Amino acid sequence: MNGTTQKKRPVRNQDVRAAIEGAGLRYWWVAEELGMACGTLSNHLRKELPPEEREAVLTAVRRLAERLGAPAPESPSPGLTLEARASFPGRGW
Repeated sequence: MNGTTQKKRPVRNQDVRAAIEGAGLRYWWVAEELGMACGTLSNHLRKELPPEEREAVLTAVRRLAERLGAPAPESPSPGLTLEARASFPGRGW
């Protein structure tokens, strides 16, 4: 890329992403549950969500997981990165 190195953007909303993936859900399912387009949800997740939006997304994930019989997402430990959670034995993240 023209001899310059590109910096990776930090992954934001890791707890929300881990909840969606941990429940085995697709992002577009969650977006549909929230009444928005998948691209809109993706755009929202690029920036840190305000607490009320974060809770709305996590509530939608819980509802979908319950409705589909998927494992309910655990409440992630604050400050624990997705990479760190993925290293825990027995976790399907």
